[in-house]
Amino acid sequence: MLNQPELRRIIDQLKSFGCSEQEAQIYLRSLEMGPSSVQEIARRMRRNRVTIHSAVEQLIEKQLLFETRRGKRRLIVAEEPVGLLRLLKKKENDLVSLRSNIENIIPLLASLPSIDQNLPTVRFFEGVDGFNRMLEETLSARGELLVFSYVDLFSGLIGPNNLERYFVDRAAKGIHSRLLFPTCPFAERVQKKEREYKIQIRTLPKTMVWKSGIFSWNDCLALLSYTQQHLTCTIIENRDIAEFFRKIIFELCWKGAE
Repeated sequence: MLNQPELRRIIDQLKSFGCSEQEAQIYLRSLEMGPSSVQEIARRMRRNRVTIHSAVEQLIEKQLLFETRRGKRRLIVAEEPVGLLRLLKKKENDLVSLRSNIENIIPLLASLPSIDQNLPTVRFFEGVDGFNRMLEETLSARGELLVFSYVDLFSGLIGPNNLERYFVDRAAKGIHSRLLFPTCPFAERVQKKEREYKIQIRTLPKTMVWKSGIFSWNDCLALLSYTQQHLTCTIIENRDIAEFFRKIIFELCWKGAE
């Protein structure tokens, strides 16, 4: 006999298959009762037959219940517990297929012309999660990624190992990057792996200290603030603004760095 915490754990896991609380309870009751009619299940659970019938149909669609016949009687049977692994495998395969399809249509969606490409779009994120989301977006860069960042602060927020794993992922996608950093241990650490990470680094004097960063890829410009208790990331998408930073501001700073 299962105790209440065990039952709750099972019900919570069944919800991951899209079950409601009631549907999870019906599945468990059907598993306990064996082949039974909807009326018998409703009577055992002391629920309205119409309500149970509707939930049973949903569970059949989810493949957690199936129907069989005994003479003229329609009986409902619960999927064996080991069958949940088969359903889980199907969900995993569906997710792999969905990811592949989404990856294929992203370039098609990106190629759609904007109504007015001169009108900037602005998105705003907060916290370390916002920084990570921005980094994920940079992995879609179609050309060179440009970064001007006080990386000593940024790596401390993201985590040096996590940031270096991002460098690995970025290099695996064939994205080349030019990075403007202050002289600091993290800059020295990754500078030794320039070829592996497909990066070029130039450093600024230790006397130059700031609390922000700029990432630029495609037509996007991400402005980051590293001030504690107020971490923000503002992404501006506009071709003219991005090109002004990439071709003028960044190049001037790049030429003046070591």
